[in-house]
Amino acid sequence: MNLDSLSFVDELSEVELQDLKEKLNYIGYSSAEDKTEIKSILSLFLEDRSLRSLSTKEALWVELVNYGYRLGDRILTKTNPNLYGSDVEELQELLSRLGFYSEPINGVFTKEVVSSVIKFQENKGLAIDGTVGLNTVDEIKRLIRPGFDTSLNEAIKTISPSFLSGNIGYSVSFNIPNIGNYKEQLVIYEKVKQLCLEKNILPSFASEAGEKVEEINVINYINNKQPTLFVSFKDSDDSFIEYFKGSFSESIIGKKISDSISSEYNIPSVGRSSNLLKSTKSVAVLVNGKFYQIDLLEKLLNSLLDGLNESLST
Repeated sequence: MNLDSLSFVDELSEVELQDLKEKLNYIGYSSAEDKTEIKSILSLFLEDRSLRSLSTKEALWVELVNYGYRLGDRILTKTNPNLYGSDVEELQELLSRLGFYSEPINGVFTKEVVSSVIKFQENKGLAIDGTVGLNTVDEIKRLIRPGFDTSLNEAIKTISPSFLSGNIGYSVSFNIPNIGNYKEQLVIYEKVKQLCLEKNILPSFASEAGEKVEEINVINYINNKQPTLFVSFKDSDDSFIEYFKGSFSESIIGKKISDSISSEYNIPSVGRSSNLLKSTKSVAVLVNGKFYQIDLLEKLLNSLLDGLNESLST
């Protein structure tokens, strides 16, 4: 994200700047004194929340308040547009741990969340209205046991429909940047297929050689396919690997795979809640750098696929 678009930060008073730093710290984005560094941290927050077009102080404060909520700070009910924020993300994670929710943990109070709340309320003998007030919050928190940190969402992510239906091994879907000419792109796709099949893994592709595929179409493809693992390559001068980490939850398997690659290649492993990571139902890792190139691809994929087998067998 271009830091020039955050020029309004330069116009903040000392009191407002201090408030901005405190709000960023509160929602998990540690900040510093230097304005350029504050803008870099703010840029990361806006990217994670798909708020790249935000350009005013007033709009920023609204988003910081929404993502500063804790479950129970406000009543959650179905509205148009949908309520969203960190309290909704916390609700989704806790309902997922209790076995009532298995959709993406994206912080949006959708009809799927309302349906899960209604199921929970009915199951626990509460007033059934789909609204999350103090009684519902208290009951959810009462039932969460210390150390009970594997969610239904995460458990379901480890199960591949193709695996259950008797096809070969796990399934892995890829999103590959189309760099180079069409023939060069096809070589990459064929190499990925070959490496997967050698390891008894069924490959599929959210991207297409020679075609530009929008992110929303990638997300829809992955959520329809529901592979065991989703690997997205991004062309970048900086090398690092990302897995899903929200304010209240993280992908356990994604982190294992990401940390394994990080250790082997000596690149950062970063927990993020970017739109692609939080909106896909499958375990996902985003590989940034030049690893999609044919001379680096084979070694990296071997590490990724071996890491997947290891993570799901332990």
